[in-house]
Amino acid sequence: MKIASHPFSELPFTKLFRDYANNQTDILNFFESSPFDEEFLDKRAMQLEFKGDRSQLADQLIEFNSELEAPDETLKNIEKFRDHQTLAVVTGQQLTLYGGPLFTVYKVLTAIILANKWEKKYNKKFVPVFWLADEDHDFEEIASVGIPSDEGTNELTLLSEPGDKRVSEIYLDEALNELKDKIKTELGSTDFSDDLWSMLDSCYSTDETVRTSFAKLLFSLFGKYGIVLAGSNSESIKMIVNSTIIKCIDKREEIYQQLTDTSDKLIEAGYHGQVKVQQSNLFWIDDNGKRVKLNYDSERWIAEGNGNKSWTSEELKSVAKNNPNRLSPNVFLRPVIQDTFLPTFAYVGGPGEIAYYAQMKSLYSIFDKTMPVIMPRFSATIIESGIERILEKLSFSTAEYHNRIEELETKYIQSTDSPDIEALFAEWKRKVEDITSEMKPMVAEIDPTLENTAGKASATYYTELDKLKGKIYRSLKQQEKTQLNRISKIKNNLFPNGNLQEREVAFIYFMNKYGLTVWDDIFDSFEQEMPNNHKLIYL
Repeated sequence: MKIASHPFSELPFTKLFRDYANNQTDILNFFESSPFDEEFLDKRAMQLEFKGDRSQLADQLIEFNSELEAPDETLKNIEKFRDHQTLAVVTGQQLTLYGGPLFTVYKVLTAIILANKWEKKYNKKFVPVFWLADEDHDFEEIASVGIPSDEGTNELTLLSEPGDKRVSEIYLDEALNELKDKIKTELGSTDFSDDLWSMLDSCYSTDETVRTSFAKLLFSLFGKYGIVLAGSNSESIKMIVNSTIIKCIDKREEIYQQLTDTSDKLIEAGYHGQVKVQQSNLFWIDDNGKRVKLNYDSERWIAEGNGNKSWTSEELKSVAKNNPNRLSPNVFLRPVIQDTFLPTFAYVGGPGEIAYYAQMKSLYSIFDKTMPVIMPRFSATIIESGIERILEKLSFSTAEYHNRIEELETKYIQSTDSPDIEALFAEWKRKVEDITSEMKPMVAEIDPTLENTAGKASATYYTELDKLKGKIYRSLKQQEKTQLNRISKIKNNLFPNGNLQEREVAFIYFMNKYGLTVWDDIFDSFEQEMPNNHKLIYL
């Protein structure tokens, strides 16, 4: 295995993310610092103070992780939080089925590697923590598994309708077995398939919740590294952070204004607002466990589509104090709750997360906090040996395969010994234009009203020439069919569905081909790397 690097600037990332990763001042103004500023990291590591009760934190994490069958390495890491100097390197995401796309693995590996790196550098304890998005209710977003196909990826979806309950309370049903059979068929059988499905079946079953299944999978793969899990769908954890929820109610108008102002400034600076700012940053959990949006209007908090149930701010604060699990944070409030509960040194995020953190710096100040270091996760494309061999025979760079297939085909045809079609037809059109220009005065002399018609005749001729050019390209493409099929294969492998591989392909695909230890091998290769550019992993 070898690792190469590729600049983010040549790949399909947003301007915001590219500028952030490249330390551009315009975007860094929306954060505390560059994530690669060693002087800032040193200062934060020495000065960061945690105001929470560390014994309470450790006790709650032990309870939370033990319920999810955490390994000894995780429980030992949790005990480190009793030390007043221990800091957390946090990442997290939605609880995608069978672990989801490759970026899930890259997030976990980044958090573990950085925790190890900083522990050695600062001579204090750092613990990798994965924050489970266990209050999310958008089941459709987590219910698909992307398996590579000739056309990009085949999205296989769990045909289940659990409603708007939080995923931590959704039990998998018999539809899981049907989906599993489809995935097995798509993956095919290899020397590693039995081991893979033995592990997956031990995690995912019809008597487990989505949260428990996802947690078991993370522990199966990364428990030996001491990864710690946390989440906010816990009555006891909510009791610890309910002061943050109460302040969110008290400071609603200020929060709205600050988020709006920052988002406007982002747009003025040439970037985008990742998340639309709302008057409320809370959801209500109704009597059926459904997570519904809380709106704010006319000095009342209103549960959307829930029989017009509403509360005054004082009434809602009473709920937060006495029954906090009836309230759930949105995308802006969740990080603040996370960093109230944990002594967060850094958060490891993908491009989308970094974009919404760019809206949040002033929000942290409202809660008397400082935004943590926002570190990009490792971003990578896996290049298998068969793909590498084809790549070496073609002249395109890896990044060029993100272009439309038509552009790649045309560029390849132009690079062969075939005539320069573009130049040929440009010359043909020029000659038509010259002849038309020469003949128009003669036509006008006979009948001035026909001069424009003479000009239109050349336009019609141009149209026919374009049609002929298209037919010639199609003929040449047919002659070069073998090579063009190889180009298409590479494109669909590196950029399935036109997106980065890490966002489309389920990581279990590579485990099925290369074994359960493939991530340990990549971990070893990543240990000396930093996530400041895109990695090419040659298997």
